[in-house]
Amino acid sequence: MADTKAQKLSAKVWDENATPRHRIQWCPGCGDFGVLAAVKMALTKMEITPYQVLLVGGIGCSGQIRNYLNGNAFHGSHGGPLAYALGAKMANPDLKVISMAGDGDTFAIGVENFVHVCRRDPAIMHVIMDNGVYGLTKGQNSPTHGRGMDLKDFSEESPPPFSPLRLALTAGATFVAQSFSGDPKHAAEIYVQGLQHKGFAMVNDFSPCVTYNKFNTYDWYREHVEEIPGDHNPEDINGAWDLLNDFDRRGRLPLGIIYRHPRNKKTFKRAPMWPQELQDADIKPLLREFV
Repeated sequence: MADTKAQKLSAKVWDENATPRHRIQWCPGCGDFGVLAAVKMALTKMEITPYQVLLVGGIGCSGQIRNYLNGNAFHGSHGGPLAYALGAKMANPDLKVISMAGDGDTFAIGVENFVHVCRRDPAIMHVIMDNGVYGLTKGQNSPTHGRGMDLKDFSEESPPPFSPLRLALTAGATFVAQSFSGDPKHAAEIYVQGLQHKGFAMVNDFSPCVTYNKFNTYDWYREHVEEIPGDHNPEDINGAWDLLNDFDRRGRLPLGIIYRHPRNKKTFKRAPMWPQELQDADIKPLLREFV
């Protein structure tokens, strides 16, 4: 009974305090609406209140999501969300840090940050709203463009589509998953497990762009996505590669947790931002500069 009351209280807090204070600027039908709903469901299920969360967004349609959930939020440069998220987590390890970016944001200009955050393995969840295009700048091809298309010829300007899951595994990520914004309840379940993971959790979410990507539509994804079999062992790295190879052979896209294996870690030397070091600090002069 107590847990039920606590969850109802958490839900009420999000309903009242996480209502967007800005006009939602996504196109009607944008897949990011599903991601927004799933993140809110996950935070409510975990009974996390807004002040316990830091939302980091990048440049692009996806980066606007931090405006629509009123926890603590930071809007950084294109390709930079993971770098900012890492710094925030080092400064305040008690925060639940969620980095939210697009496929272009993460796998083009931000790919170096992605690779090394996978290696470092901080307790951050990174949700990638993958739509195959740069929606904010009128639909140019992003690194994941071409998924499912019968492409025969490539060029430097139009290379084969990028594989987010394979890069994450190669770079050493300890939690690799995939979701679909057309099924926000299932996505929320994955986000909960990502937030509970003791390390870096990468979730690639298929988030259709209804305006500029007329190929990878909701209907197309529904025909091609498939939940990972229940007998898959996500702790087996070789099994994760075999799973991806099997899905690729069958022309299907896996939904669920591909790989999850927390590392054994030494004691983490945090940045010198301990509360006791700052308890006598006078921040009023600093704040006056922003008035």
